[in-house]
Amino acid sequence: MLERLQVRSLGIIENVEVNFGPGFSALTGETGAGKSLLVESLELIGGGRASAELIRSGDGKLVVEAWFDRPASECLQAEFDDLGVPTADEIVVRREVTSAGRSRCWVNDTAVTVGGLQRVASHLLAIHGQHEHYGLAEGDTQRRLVDAFGDLGVEASGVHGLWQRWIEASGEVRRLEAARNRRRDRMDSILFQEGEIDALAPTIGEDDTLRARRLQLRHIARLQALTSGIVDGLGDREGAVVEELGRAERSVAQMAECGVDVEELLRLVTEARVISEEALREVRVLGGDLREDPAELDGIESRLHLLETMMLKYGGTLEEVLDHRELLRAEKAELLKVEDRLESARKDAAAALEAYDEVAACLQSKRVETSGRMAVEISRVLERMDMVGTLLNFQWTARPEEESPLKRDGLPVAFGPDGVEEVELLLAANQGEDLRPMARIASGGELSRLHLAIRTVLRQRGPSQGLTLLFDEVDSGLGGATAAALAGLLAELARHDQVLVVTHLAQVAGRADAQFKVKKAVSEGRTKTTVTAVEGEARKREVARMVAGEAVTDATRAHAVELIGADND
Repeated sequence: MLERLQVRSLGIIENVEVNFGPGFSALTGETGAGKSLLVESLELIGGGRASAELIRSGDGKLVVEAWFDRPASECLQAEFDDLGVPTADEIVVRREVTSAGRSRCWVNDTAVTVGGLQRVASHLLAIHGQHEHYGLAEGDTQRRLVDAFGDLGVEASGVHGLWQRWIEASGEVRRLEAARNRRRDRMDSILFQEGEIDALAPTIGEDDTLRARRLQLRHIARLQALTSGIVDGLGDREGAVVEELGRAERSVAQMAECGVDVEELLRLVTEARVISEEALREVRVLGGDLREDPAELDGIESRLHLLETMMLKYGGTLEEVLDHRELLRAEKAELLKVEDRLESARKDAAAALEAYDEVAACLQSKRVETSGRMAVEISRVLERMDMVGTLLNFQWTARPEEESPLKRDGLPVAFGPDGVEEVELLLAANQGEDLRPMARIASGGELSRLHLAIRTVLRQRGPSQGLTLLFDEVDSGLGGATAAALAGLLAELARHDQVLVVTHLAQVAGRADAQFKVKKAVSEGRTKTTVTAVEGEARKREVARMVAGEAVTDATRAHAVELIGADND
């Protein structure tokens, strides 16, 4: 419930504060007094479009602030949690618009976006009238109204859940299909790389061995010269090392015969001779193997070139090349599984779509039956507001969509979280006319009365949402008994929700629980709007003025008293 509204610097409003009570409140006053500005202020609180043109001339910004009694709503609490808004017994909504056109919003002193404000305000406030922006003519709103009338919330939630399940399952199919498509190119790359490595068949350390052998072959002539010199020095020439060490060995042995202790010396000389002979044999073998082989050198050069190229492509060492091959094999095995996973994902998606289709079709059947009954009841209420003969029909149609996997009557159709069929409320406001889309033919007053009828019908079906309902121009074109009937409907609605009505009809104002007079006056050279609660004699005079204009007579005053007294019947 809206408890207090403060508006500053909006149009001709300088500073207005209004305290509202529960039930039914009427806003009255001459045309142009500023009633529409109060509607505008609540539209801003509801997240409506802001413009710098709304700001009072000479002021830097406009400010609208509203205090609401917090309704017991789990949905509203969920919005608070999502937006990070602190919970309190009172909800304070503030909207500012600067002369630069910048708009800022707060809920309980927490900054929120306009979208966040709209989410919160939808649980607090609904505005309906000649300039309404809240979607009564939109299919989504009409579908929700039908669901509310038929108490189809559980079924609708079930459809939403199954749609989400299908979205997730079909998303997995698309991911795997993309992976499969990428797999073709990737698999070609993997097979090429794997085949290239396997064809070369490298072994760890092979490149080091080949480099060492290549070095030998490149210096074979020098190695031959070196080994030849060693052989010559050790044993081939006169006085070679082996020969001299043999002679020395014999001489040391003769020294022993002369009584000299040369056992250790003899051991050393003998050991030197044996080692020299062994070295000579090793060098001769080595020299015998040292032969020029251009073909082998070319083969080594070619092999090393291939190995080094492979290492540049797949790793800095042959060990890394072989590790890369193992990774390729693992990736190949994983890619080969995609087809199996894709088939499984397709089955899951098909099952999810089938479950969705079954539940959505069941919900749609209930919606068709419910909307038919709802249309009849709304028509009955409209008859009480001088819309006798008004025909309503909720038309449900599935929208074709060529790529959709879901079919109706063999044709692919669009579908979503709210179901398959879209709804359009058709209206024939006058007898004999064809049914046409309400959004294109209903006037502002008819829209407002239609919503009042819908609210009345829904209120009869279930508990109130605790909204503040503002009706603007709901009484357009009405009078007499029809106006009285309209006032009665508003009073009935106000037993469950707070109702604010901008009205020019005395019958409506007189039935209200409270009345506020909107007036403009010139002060200090500026036009200003004031809003005053009128009670007692002041209210009687205001209602009498609404009956007869400024020329209030005893008769019109008596009629006003009668109208105000009707509220207590």
